Amino acid sequence: MELRLAIVDDDISIRKMLRRIIEDTGLGIVVTECSDGILAEEVLRVSLPDIALIDMLLPGQDGVELITRLSTERLNISYIMISQVNSEPMITRAYESGIEFFIHKPINVLEVRSVINKIKESRKLRQFMSYVHQTTSQFTGQNPSAKVDGENKHKSAIYRTFSDLGIIGEAGVKDIYALIELICANQRQDNESTYQLNELYGQLSQKLNQDAKAIEQRIRRTITKAMQNLVNLGVEDYYNEKFQNYSSSLFDFKEVRQEISFVNGKSNYHGKINVKKFIQGIIFIAGQAG
Repeated sequence: MELRLAIVDDDISIRKMLRRIIEDTGLGIVVTECSDGILAEEVLRVSLPDIALIDMLLPGQDGVELITRLSTERLNISYIMISQVNSEPMITRAYESGIEFFIHKPINVLEVRSVINKIKESRKLRQFMSYVHQTTSQFTGQNPSAKVDGENKHKSAIYRTFSDLGIIGEAGVKDIYALIELICANQRQDNESTYQLNELYGQLSQKLNQDAKAIEQRIRRTITKAMQNLVNLGVEDYYNEKFQNYSSSLFDFKEVRQEISFVNGKSNYHGKINVKKFIQGIIFIAGQAG
């Protein structure tokens, strides 16, 4: 289904530019525009877009206030803030209000496309996780052999991904798989899509009778190795199929670019991994196999 987007900015030239980027590049359709922070509150409630791009400095009420008020209503809108502001405290405040990404002005076409595509991907993941909650709860009444077949397909897909990433022999692979099993088991019990990694590490520690910190370190080392292997593929051939498939679905692509810069000697800093994104990506891949 096509993404529905809204643009809230008091600068008509910015609204026109964003609309053109969105529609000319096939990112979705712009269902509404607004120039006032107070008016936008009702406009977004009525139009219910998938994504709202909101300027930080608006007449009436600023973008942070607007998003803070709407976030309490759980409208299933993903928020992107756009602004010239470079103040770290203000940007932090924006993220605390509920935004998913911050885009700096002047508008960059590639950045807008990248951010909207990332949100599209994350929304698909959330939809899939919701689907997992609904379907896994039905396993109790299923034919046991059908359940086993489904689990085997998912396990094969997960380990095939590990193989593609060159980490099949890493010690942390078993920990990652155990973590995925634990997440799915917890979701079957309470239908809750959110989870804290620290709590899961604690549960794994009890289950495996091993130190939670050691488990976390093995998982992080293995995911870091996966990123490094993937980046090496991308450095040799940017259009490598595995690099294209996994670089944004399992990692934050800006961190992949950072790791590429490190490998090419253009930076002294490695790219950073996001354990939660990696795990969610793996679960999504496994779901597609089912």
